[in-house]
Amino acid sequence: MTAWLDSLPPLWLHLTTFIMMFLEGMGIPGIPGVLPMLALAESIHAGQTTLLEAIAWGVAGNWLGSLLGYRLAASALKRLPRSWQRIARSPRTAGIMRRWGGIAVIVSRTIGSLRTPVTLYAGASGYPWRSYLGFSFLGALLHVGLWQTLLWRFGPEILQSFEHAQARLLPYLAGLLGVGVLWFLLRRRLKQPTAEGAAEQETERQEEPTRRPHASERS
Repeated sequence: MTAWLDSLPPLWLHLTTFIMMFLEGMGIPGIPGVLPMLALAESIHAGQTTLLEAIAWGVAGNWLGSLLGYRLAASALKRLPRSWQRIARSPRTAGIMRRWGGIAVIVSRTIGSLRTPVTLYAGASGYPWRSYLGFSFLGALLHVGLWQTLLWRFGPEILQSFEHAQARLLPYLAGLLGVGVLWFLLRRRLKQPTAEGAAEQETERQEEPTRRPHASERS
């Protein structure tokens, strides 16, 4: 595939980058979007295209793909059971997305393991559309702009360095994620008895019959 991409004229390379970045932006895993970017780096060195053109095509594809992924997730949620819809759009979920949603959307453009869940979850949870527009564009600009520039300056060697660094950091990231999940479950379990007790007291108060005083008591 790399050899075939190297044989394409710059316009077709731009279109290929746009399509692959579009699919990658939707949240589809396993899309080799870096391959046409590598071929474009060689075309830039050969003077057949420019770095700004390559970045513009890639950003447009990644951004529009992320917007479509958001819309598809929001539309698919309406076809799921109501209990799932309530979980996806619960106040707790809305609070998490309101606090960390922007950072998550930006970072997910570069880290493939986060791209799919963040894109789909943003749409399913009802994350504000205008905020998603801005943060997804910023994330696409950073992702495509940084990688296209690095590939143009350093070539495929930068990919190997990134893969090695990612492999070293992955166990630590997984450990932090596990600790975060355990903390969340423990906190929820500690709050549950209190909430249940308050609910029981409220039920007892509502079910308690209103006692009318007898005539002797009134006298």
